[in-house]
Amino acid sequence: MMAPDALLRERGATQETGEFVVGAGFSGHTAGFALGDGTVRLVAGDGAWRTIEVHDGPVLSMVTAGTGWLTGGDDGGFRRVAADGTVSEVARFKGKWVEQVAAFSDAKAPLVACAVGKVVHVFDAKGERLKSLDHPSSVTGIAFDGKGKRVAASHYNGCSLWFVNAKADTPRVLEWKGSHTGIILHPAGEAAVTSMQENALHGWRLVDSQHMRMSGYPSKTESLSFSKNGKWLASSGADTVVMWPFFGGG
Repeated sequence: MMAPDALLRERGATQETGEFVVGAGFSGHTAGFALGDGTVRLVAGDGAWRTIEVHDGPVLSMVTAGTGWLTGGDDGGFRRVAADGTVSEVARFKGKWVEQVAAFSDAKAPLVACAVGKVVHVFDAKGERLKSLDHPSSVTGIAFDGKGKRVAASHYNGCSLWFVNAKADTPRVLEWKGSHTGIILHPAGEAAVTSMQENALHGWRLVDSQHMRMSGYPSKTESLSFSKNGKWLASSGADTVVMWPFFGGG
């Protein structure tokens, strides 16, 4: 088995950015990295790096979206970066920070969203604003479900779930006291899980709002990802990847 540094030298690419890396994600065969200087660095399979000027100030958030990425900045910009490096603006919130972004990358009806303070803004593929959803405190994370029917937001003391196409915007609020710092939804819509300030995860089974406590982390969990079939939840927060089962009773 190759050592990690040897594997990187022979089959990968590396670059000293000189800036804090805010987010990273693959779009096809291209990897994108959002930096604290307002740029996005792209690297494809040939190992050639490109620097894309995206924000006038730090990038605050980034997510893969279809054939590119979405970014939010402290310049109030909510922008799309294509794999070829083209930058377009989805929306601008003058004088505010776009701290969270999310995407539902369906070929027929893609959706994108961003959080500005206590409000989640949802847009369609054309950049038309569909919803502006208010929350009781600052939004710390956004996630769409696997069908794009619901969007969820984490905030202080819990999270809120909204139906994107509802005529009346009334959230389903899932409560648990404390500071929730991020959120993910189960691919089949079976559960919502948030990361917490207190080095733990908290989950709700959506069929009956049953609580799920996942603790024991030595540090804060900043990354969450379900397996494609929803059987496993992978998380950071330790010196190894922590996996939680979501089958056979959990």
